[in-house]
Amino acid sequence: MKSHKIEAVTVNHNTSPYLELMLRSLFAHHPRGLNFSLTVYDNASTDDRSALIAYLRGQKLALEQTGFSTQTQNNSHGEILGKFVLNHPDCTHYLFLDSDVCFLEDNTLNTMLEELEADDTAFGIGPRMSWDGVVEIPLEARQENPDICDARLHPCCALIKNTVLFRTVVEEVGLGSAKILWAERDEIIDTFKLMTKVMRTHGLKHIPSSRMVLHFFCVSYIWEPTRHWNEAKARRRDDFLEKYRRSSTLKC
Repeated sequence: MKSHKIEAVTVNHNTSPYLELMLRSLFAHHPRGLNFSLTVYDNASTDDRSALIAYLRGQKLALEQTGFSTQTQNNSHGEILGKFVLNHPDCTHYLFLDSDVCFLEDNTLNTMLEELEADDTAFGIGPRMSWDGVVEIPLEARQENPDICDARLHPCCALIKNTVLFRTVVEEVGLGSAKILWAERDEIIDTFKLMTKVMRTHGLKHIPSSRMVLHFFCVSYIWEPTRHWNEAKARRRDDFLEKYRRSSTLKC
């Protein structure tokens, strides 16, 4: 495979325990060479960040403020990611990571990179997603809500080729959400979906990886229909977090 350089980014939005888990699982499952630089942003989070900051310090990573807070009028995620792309043009790929992802399999990103590079018609790739860390989200659930991963490349764990076309779309269209005002209804275009649609007009698609991750969903910008799942998600998060903390301690 040709040489590559990945610019990776993630954003904390009052999701510090989730982000600690994402980072611990990321580094635990990627022991072999992957040329990537990681930027960790924070939206002036007000939750307890002490454990996250301690872990970042151990990994020689900083928590950089975006200039936004957790109280913005609209979701700031796509805007932050768009600015990141335009400020980091010198790479072969971009890796976008939501704070509420947990890696489950070794060398997931290496595999995603190989699969993406093998398909000239793909602009980006995302992993298969699981709600429980055991089985993939069922097809019927994805069909009911195509925005999970089929109608758009979900930014929870998205690896994208750095091309002039992609950067132009980011500059002119952006990566954020939008609203289409149809004659009889409104349609919300979620983060990355408009970009995905524009890339399709150039004959480029997003593809699913053979690898799978756990995605907790809706832990930063709360979606009312899933609010009642939050306690169960937090318990599962804490179980995984304890596992990775214990594993890290044993290696020391």
